[in-house]
Amino acid sequence: MTKTVALEKCDSYDETLVYQGIKKMMELVPPPDVKGKTVLLKPNILYPKKPDLAVCTHPVVVGAAVRCFVELGAAKVLVGESPAATGSTSAAKITGMYNQVVNNGGQWADFSDKVTVKTDKANLKHSFDFAKQIEEADLVVSVSKLKSHQLMSYTGAMKNLFGLVIGLEKSQTHFLYPKKEDFAAYLTDLNLAANPGYAIMDAIVGMEGPGGPGSGDPVKLGFLAASDNILALDHICSTAVGYYPDEIKNLKDALDRKIWLNSWDEVKTAGVPFEQIKYPKFKAVHDISSSETLQKMMPAWVAKLAGLIFERKPYFMNDKCIRCGKCLEICPPKALVFKEDKSKFGKQVDINRKECIRCYCCHETCPADAIKLKH
Repeated sequence: MTKTVALEKCDSYDETLVYQGIKKMMELVPPPDVKGKTVLLKPNILYPKKPDLAVCTHPVVVGAAVRCFVELGAAKVLVGESPAATGSTSAAKITGMYNQVVNNGGQWADFSDKVTVKTDKANLKHSFDFAKQIEEADLVVSVSKLKSHQLMSYTGAMKNLFGLVIGLEKSQTHFLYPKKEDFAAYLTDLNLAANPGYAIMDAIVGMEGPGGPGSGDPVKLGFLAASDNILALDHICSTAVGYYPDEIKNLKDALDRKIWLNSWDEVKTAGVPFEQIKYPKFKAVHDISSSETLQKMMPAWVAKLAGLIFERKPYFMNDKCIRCGKCLEICPPKALVFKEDKSKFGKQVDINRKECIRCYCCHETCPADAIKLKH
């Protein structure tokens, strides 16, 4: 494992350009040898949306990654995901990802059965129920989309592997670890168990703003990134769009373990200069309680109070809500119920704010963008 991140400018999802970009990055920072081996790619499908909304890893990026690993001699390239509120294969077909995978020599893997994977390096959780396909994988690759994230501020390559956990089991994790610090430690432990050997970031078009990761605004960033060091990749990509180095709790927790890196200063880049991919206008979701500047300027109790004041809560817009019940299904503490009203549906979503743990699972999975997060 190196500490280098390959960067490549790419202004569109033209299949040839994306393929050439990923191939070049793999030459700059090669993945482990995959000749005769099985590779498992894990893209991001939060829920099935068309590519131009930037909710999911773009199918062209996934297809190009499949092609590159096939050309490197992989005997089998599996691609799979486990959306929380819909079927895996149907979601892949709706997004266009399924065809890209098959047409480039890969196989779609329906994440439905699970296997327990253990790690002796964990701080919080030592075993995980992952999709069964991880058993046959010689190399796990995170193929993520750069997005803002309401709970964790940023979601990238490490957070993307949360999708190895099948379906609604992910929401229960938020119930078990409602504090950001604990969920951050959980994500680090999960990455240790999954042991990814390579990561590719789709940052040609990312998602910004407080609606991320499911209903934020698409933003053209114009670059791709890849590395055999997943933490180094997330560090470069997050700082490129304006996040502070220690602001993202799960990345800071991973750094503190000193497994991938001992210091952010160790990270190097190859390919186009870092300055060429920086995007200072990105509408980041900053965690005020993690701000180094705030912590230095204010007493700890003041910083904590400020974090509580600026914490967002979910609000339901009945005029947009389609009463599908996805939010009720995924809510970890079961703080949501339907109550009768005089609308054409005869019911509306009601929230018990005392039970709400601010995990924002409802916001992430709402197919109608009917949930807004407000102070």
